[in-house]
Amino acid sequence: MKLVIYILSQIVLAAMLYGQDDKSSVDLNISAYVVDQIEVITISDIDAGIVLPGQEEKIISPITDGGAGVLRLEGQAHSSIQVSYSKQVTMTNLQSSQPLLMNYMLSGGSENDQSTSILFTTNPANVILNAQGIYYLWVGCRFSLEGLVAGEYDGDFIVEVDYN
Repeated sequence: MKLVIYILSQIVLAAMLYGQDDKSSVDLNISAYVVDQIEVITISDIDAGIVLPGQEEKIISPITDGGAGVLRLEGQAHSSIQVSYSKQVTMTNLQSSQPLLMNYMLSGGSENDQSTSILFTTNPANVILNAQGIYYLWVGCRFSLEGLVAGEYDGDFIVEVDYN
């Protein structure tokens, strides 16, 4: 997370008049408004559930699937936040090194109600924290099961949040 500091400055210069000393004066007023950091808290990880034989693809909807991961953003109330995330991540089987391409989807909402969350159609996306300074993200994914080797897969899904 980045700590954003807004600095407003005003500079007033006194004009030098003809025939006066070679002096000038500068008044410099600086004020800063420091915004709290945005915290990203993992409520739950993605749970792919049971994969059945013959399935070609697994889809975990960020809006309708209880296996979606959940994140909570906490920051300054009513602030505009920019959320960017990894749309595709190559996971690697820790035993066989086989790759698994994961395609991620996010939805979000100011209330902890997945069914009313809105699917992100842009990346990055701009959202507004609620009156308590909270915003919820649900993380879903889609991946192919064809030729997939059983085992544990590892990779990095990244979410970045910044004040606008």
